[in-house]
Amino acid sequence: MTAEGGPWRPFDEADPVRQFATLMFIRGGLIAMAITLLGGILSALYSVPALAPSFQSIGLDLRQLRPIHTAFAAAWIFLGGVAVVHRWLQDHGGVATAGDRWRLRIQVGSWAIAGLGILVTLAMGIGSGREYVGFHPVFSVFILLGWICFVWNFFRVAGPDFFERPLYLTMWGVGMLFFVVTFVEQHLYLLPSFFGNPVQDLQVQWKATGTLVGSFNLFVYGSIIYIGERISRDARYGHSRLAYALFAVSLLNSFTNFAHHSYHLPQDHIVKWISFVVSMLEITILCRAVYELWRLVNATDEQAFCAARGSFAASKYWTVFILLSSVLISIPPLNALIHGTYVVTGHAMGATIGIDTMILLGAVIWILSEHLQAREGELASAVLHTAGVKGIVVGLNLSVAALVMWLHVSGVITGVTRAGFSPGETYVSPTWLANWNGVLFAATGMVALLFFVLLLARLVPVAFRYWWVAPTSPPAGTS
Repeated sequence: MTAEGGPWRPFDEADPVRQFATLMFIRGGLIAMAITLLGGILSALYSVPALAPSFQSIGLDLRQLRPIHTAFAAAWIFLGGVAVVHRWLQDHGGVATAGDRWRLRIQVGSWAIAGLGILVTLAMGIGSGREYVGFHPVFSVFILLGWICFVWNFFRVAGPDFFERPLYLTMWGVGMLFFVVTFVEQHLYLLPSFFGNPVQDLQVQWKATGTLVGSFNLFVYGSIIYIGERISRDARYGHSRLAYALFAVSLLNSFTNFAHHSYHLPQDHIVKWISFVVSMLEITILCRAVYELWRLVNATDEQAFCAARGSFAASKYWTVFILLSSVLISIPPLNALIHGTYVVTGHAMGATIGIDTMILLGAVIWILSEHLQAREGELASAVLHTAGVKGIVVGLNLSVAALVMWLHVSGVITGVTRAGFSPGETYVSPTWLANWNGVLFAATGMVALLFFVLLLARLVPVAFRYWWVAPTSPPAGTS
């Protein structure tokens, strides 16, 4: 340990309640990921013209499938980040008080009720039709209740000397408060004065959604800094100027990044330019930060975390790609071409899977590795770091890259051909694109799904404490 970052406690030396909390939220995150994958692949299959009538015949369409996919994708990111925060609480929280335990019970119970209720009601076609909060608002009460309990437990431990601690704590704390603000703001549509003004409603919805993305970005950025610190045993980065620059720009971006989603709405051009510049600045600094952390983690001689390092390395390359994509789609004339096409879907999936999911998967793999090592020894923990797991991680990234690239190509073709139509004309996509778009979307999605399932098959048994047979082969990268 170091004076700046310690104490760093082994997983099994922490309070059992805090161990339970970390594992419980990892389990919840993996369940949310599985539901996300199910909703996503069904949505992709629905896009195949020949299959759409079959879905409609059993009462399923995109009005149900897409909200399930997006709601549980956000849930996976938040739950993964919450699990990492609880891993930090294992280090610094000591023995959970009676209040901590009661609030944890309320948090887990209320989120479980919300998750099950959202899944059932959305499948029944009951929802709000809103972006990211497409579920019935009654479940928002349970989400907010659990979140308040989580914030209370975190600040009870982290509150003293808060701004003297490593920056990832500031990122998490601000992200928590941002979530509360944006979650309330996303429900302003329930007020007739907002819902009755379509332009204002769209502006508020996108502003709130942008802040929501900003809040879970802070969880993800904080997570990679904390796990990078634990792997490298070097606490300096959490106090570095680069980390503070990333936090400052992320904070500013959370208030401005909505504007490039609403270029088509009447608003001052200065708002659009501020949004564009700040968004580009954040992702540029993120590229540098991920590179520095990857280099720091990769410099260690320990080989027990190869899968975690592989996930972090993948996020480095994805960040560069998303930077390029962000620059292009945020340029107003290009934005006008691709707005409402699959380019936006591909960009969102690339950022969510390539950056957020890869970082959180690396964090989860590291936590589960130390958990398994504490339970069954170092040889047992090698099950998450075999050549097979590395192959799954590589295959997952390549298949998602193929999916994202096709969505970009499809969206660009749609945007360019659509621009040739006169105002008022009904757009008709090229015949070959109409025939192949859904097929290629579904095919690349199925391959990505396969690798996700293979990865979940490795993580779920460890997270749910099933018995593992210790592998006989050494971890990948060792001799």
